Amino acid sequence: MKIAVATRPHFFIEEDKIITRLFEEGLDYLLLHKSHPHPQYIERLLNLIPVKYHKKIFVCNYPRFSQEYKFAGTLINIDDTSSSEHLTTGKKVSNSNNLQQLEELKKKYDIVYFGPLGRTFYQSTELNEYGKKVINKKVWAFGELDENNLKKLAQYKFGGVILDKVLWAKFDACRSTDYSELINYFSKLQKIINKL
Repeated sequence: MKIAVATRPHFFIEEDKIITRLFEEGLDYLLLHKSHPHPQYIERLLNLIPVKYHKKIFVCNYPRFSQEYKFAGTLINIDDTSSSEHLTTGKKVSNSNNLQQLEELKKKYDIVYFGPLGRTFYQSTELNEYGKKVINKKVWAFGELDENNLKKLAQYKFGGVILDKVLWAKFDACRSTDYSELINYFSKLQKIINKL
């Protein structure tokens, strides 16, 4: 099962160091997605991350950067009608929050990340049975994935997981430069994921 990390919605000073360290620790992919993606900040962040890791980064609708850098692929927002799918390079990735839509998107995209996974997904028997039929290696889980509910993913055949808020909560970008707790937590989650 692949392990990806989604960036925080805003830029912060230690970000490039944390991303590089996560790659060094065995991170498979990074989903680079920002709320206000100013091109200069995106470019600055990319230039601070070693070039050898660029092929492990998925970017969100930045056609200019998709052509300039050799990324793993592009995150395509299916709700954005101005999306430049034809300008993308590498794998095409999209998202879904319901199983019916997921079944259709799997036909069009290389990877579809599914979620956010919450308590209802794990508790509903009907949803679980349908989910087991629809979820496969092209589908990656995301949401409030921590050491407790990661284990619940074992009954499905997800191709990967995307860590975000739970992981980033281990680092206070406003008050600290020490990100060792975040790295240690990543290693802990990585061990659980590798056993799934």
